[in-house]
Amino acid sequence: MFIAVNKVNVPADKQPMVIKGFEHAAPAMKQFKGFLGLELWTADDNSILAISRWESKEDLDEYTKNDLFKQHHGGASREDSQPGSVTYYNGQVLS
Repeated sequence: MFIAVNKVNVPADKQPMVIKGFEHAAPAMKQFKGFLGLELWTADDNSILAISRWESKEDLDEYTKNDLFKQHHGGASREDSQPGSVTYYNGQVLS
């Protein structure tokens, strides 16, 4: 399994709008081979972690090369968020 953790810094009052954007985008991600799911986690430091799970890095790469990825990452909520960071992990689920 390949995991991408995207940390986005968003003021608390704007987080519901950003979360709505992720909720709107998630169903379209199901069309991509290897997509296993998307989780959103919020923290007290005004950040949102968007954790996407993929069967492989190659599957994630297919999504990031697609025009849909550009649409998902260029929405109106972008102006309310601070640049974040993306961290990638290889892993396995044990139970």
